[in-house]
Amino acid sequence: TRKRETFSEREEMSDDDLHANGDEPAPPESTAASSSPAEAAASSEEASSSSAAASSLLRKAEELKAAGTECFQRKEYKKAITRFSKIRAFTWQPDGDAAQYAGGRAASAQYTDDERRALVRLDQIACGNIAQCYLSLGESRKCLEYCSKVIGKNDDDESASSHPNPDLLVKAYARAASAALSANDLDDAKAYVQKALALDKTFAPARATYKQLQEAFKRHSADQKKKLSNAFG
Repeated sequence: TRKRETFSEREEMSDDDLHANGDEPAPPESTAASSSPAEAAASSEEASSSSAAASSLLRKAEELKAAGTECFQRKEYKKAITRFSKIRAFTWQPDGDAAQYAGGRAASAQYTDDERRALVRLDQIACGNIAQCYLSLGESRKCLEYCSKVIGKNDDDESASSHPNPDLLVKAYARAASAALSANDLDDAKAYVQKALALDKTFAPARATYKQLQEAFKRHSADQKKKLSNAFG
């Protein structure tokens, strides 16, 4: 049985750092020695087209991100959710069976590793900011849903150590802890906040939630003692 406690007070975290990885893509390895001039030219043209496609997606995603941030700062959380959600249409990278149904983008856009990392980061920032919007709206379950998209499928220490964006991961754990606390799920809140502090023990929102959680457990313990006293009094 989960321990439950009602909270009306929650510290709102600022939205994520909304800057994608700015590193320049590494140049592709040269294949000129083993290719004909025509093949080399075709390869160069394809790489240039791919880079342009990735740049276009990143540019559109950045524009939506800026619009979403403005809405968030005005506390127009539902509008912000709409803007941040649209980012995911530009950052989605189909793989496996999905790739064959994704049309020309999947077939021709062979992104560099840096471009893929930038798209992944933007997608995780969008999910993190959507989670923050839902937390601000008091919709804890929806917040947890989007936190899980940043955390990933395998929520364990090994996966955390290999996460592509540990700074976003700690924020996701801290938000999840706050959402679980708001939903009165003290055990889940404890698990999330411990994971956040394990990644960064100085992260202020996680430390604030930890303090709230300590008070929650104290109140829960006092309530349990009172119930037992009344039952056998």
